[in-house]
Amino acid sequence: MRNVSKKLVAWIIVLGLLISSYSQTCITVDAARLNNGKPWIDTELQENLSKNMKTDPADNFHLYASKDWLVKSRIPEGYDSWSHYSERGRQVKMQCIRMLQDDSIMGHDAKLLRTLNQLVLDWDTRNAIGVSEIAPLADQILEVKDIPQLNALLMSEDGLFYLNNFISLGVSAGLTDSTRNMIYLESPGLLLDDAAEYAKRTEYGDMMYNYEKDVFTYIAGKLGMDHNKAGLCFDNAIAFEAKLAENMMTSEEAMADDAIKKINNEMSFSRLVSFNGNYPLTEMIEKMGYRYNKNYVVTEPKYLEHLNELYTSENLEGIKDEIYVSYVLGFSDMLDRETYDYANDAYNKYAGGEGNVSDEEMAYSEVVGLLPTAMEKLYVKKYGSAKSKHRMENMCRQVINTYRKMLRQNKWASKKTINYAIKKLDAIKIHAAYPDKWMDYSSISLDGLSLIGAERRINEYYSDYDISCAGKKVDEKNWGYGMSLLACNAFYDPSQNTINMIIGMMGEPFFSEDMSTEELYASLGAFWIGHEVSHAFDSNGAQYDANGNLRNWWSERDQKEFEKRVNKMNRYLDRIVPFGKYHVNGSNVNTEMIADMTGLQCALKMAEDVDHFDYDKFFKTYAQMNASIGLYSSELYLLTQDAHPLDYLRTNVPVQQFDEFYETYNVKKNNAMYLAPKDRLVIW
Repeated sequence: MRNVSKKLVAWIIVLGLLISSYSQTCITVDAARLNNGKPWIDTELQENLSKNMKTDPADNFHLYASKDWLVKSRIPEGYDSWSHYSERGRQVKMQCIRMLQDDSIMGHDAKLLRTLNQLVLDWDTRNAIGVSEIAPLADQILEVKDIPQLNALLMSEDGLFYLNNFISLGVSAGLTDSTRNMIYLESPGLLLDDAAEYAKRTEYGDMMYNYEKDVFTYIAGKLGMDHNKAGLCFDNAIAFEAKLAENMMTSEEAMADDAIKKINNEMSFSRLVSFNGNYPLTEMIEKMGYRYNKNYVVTEPKYLEHLNELYTSENLEGIKDEIYVSYVLGFSDMLDRETYDYANDAYNKYAGGEGNVSDEEMAYSEVVGLLPTAMEKLYVKKYGSAKSKHRMENMCRQVINTYRKMLRQNKWASKKTINYAIKKLDAIKIHAAYPDKWMDYSSISLDGLSLIGAERRINEYYSDYDISCAGKKVDEKNWGYGMSLLACNAFYDPSQNTINMIIGMMGEPFFSEDMSTEELYASLGAFWIGHEVSHAFDSNGAQYDANGNLRNWWSERDQKEFEKRVNKMNRYLDRIVPFGKYHVNGSNVNTEMIADMTGLQCALKMAEDVDHFDYDKFFKTYAQMNASIGLYSSELYLLTQDAHPLDYLRTNVPVQQFDEFYETYNVKKNNAMYLAPKDRLVIW
């Protein structure tokens, strides 16, 4: 449902998936203020690069290994960053676009994809419709005079679908019983993304504010609202969200190690009734179809209490304005050409980007976002390889076997803890390339619908499917649902204890049939599979047992030692300054850094069994996997809002932990890559 966030507990599966479609916005900056990184400059910012820069592997290994690519590469029009991920992603995208244009591909899924693709690209029809489809409900919001009238609108068919702004409902595996799907009741998304921005606005928050306000006032003008009134409406919406945000988790809190335990609040429906008051919570749940006889996971109970305090006649205008602004902005990519171009130009204005992607790429993003399974099935049929799938599975087993050796050689944890860690390792399920079971879209028909109508029909299908899963056993065979298998990515799911090496990443430069052993170990051994297996034992994954349940399997002593090591990593990361006044926040990124570091540790352990292993080739390949460039806006977003470290740090920090690196490049105490043995950060 539009404007109903489907977080499904984003904390559970790779916290880096928090990015929103309006996330990366920025202003231009003076390059002189960027070139002061400590201990290394941020080589993802091209303002910091020149082709004449001298490089030394002992001082900045990432720059040394990737300089040619970093200097020569350019961010394509319509993008805010570029990397080897992007290159592989675009390769898949172009393959899919060709399939969308191939009328000879038959079947219901192919027809759905082509129909939706044509709806997106039909600018004549979109221009003729303009804002006429969204105007009636927009007018109804503005006409509301009191809380009872507002409640009646929210409980209408359109209101339930588009205007449920203050709670988010979704279905996912339970935290304490991962075999059963539970309904999660969460706080909603915010216009400025991060609740912290409403207490103290940062540079990132200012950029978000300016971009969102610019686009909103433009669309509101098309709906007949005066420009000044639209600006006031937006500011009133922000002011009301500031009140809501007082009892919502910030991005930093959501990425903290204790976030999972904090959100694990099970409640019966009868307990939820106690949250009823001014806001009709349980009526909303029932009318949306999310009433069932099992417990709900309420991630932020204090938010629900606070919502009732705010949902009053005194705040009616702020409530209406927040609903109106969110409703209007939700269609910024679904209206006419003028609006689409204006939103892109506004993005470039604040983000410092240039140009737009082609219409074909834009349409593909809409299509694969709404009908991922149909696109994945066609892609697998044409490009999937049983041989490659089998090779990936074998490589996963090799990494897991090596990890077992590492755990057995661990010197700080007790035998009991290590034995259980090995039990959890052995229980990891391998998902390679694509699933054997897919979502069934046969009930979806888009005939005779507009683009907005088609989007609604598709999202209604997903809502119905989620509701049908509530309280039932998790379908392990349908593991691809919700994963975006065509993305250049991979996942560890702690709730199912699975590693998911999807087909989107299975191409050059990450995966090919002719890779040398060193390249294979650097890419799959360290960067991909080793990284994902390591998530089972990072500061988040280690809170789940072998069955995917949130349960402490640690001894008290081992838990303290583990936390001591993680805190040591946090302190080290906190001292790093990528640019300007901004430090890394170690507690935000430690899960991903632990996975990076331990994945590299695993690959180095694998290398011990290879005669004449070329460590120079291995380390260079590892660094080149991380090569990327980005706008300042993209870097600022990643640094402040994302669980992944900046890419140059994902090279330099892991490699400086291991003797093999020092020996290969003759790193000494006076080098910037040097880290004294007593200060090194290996967790496992």
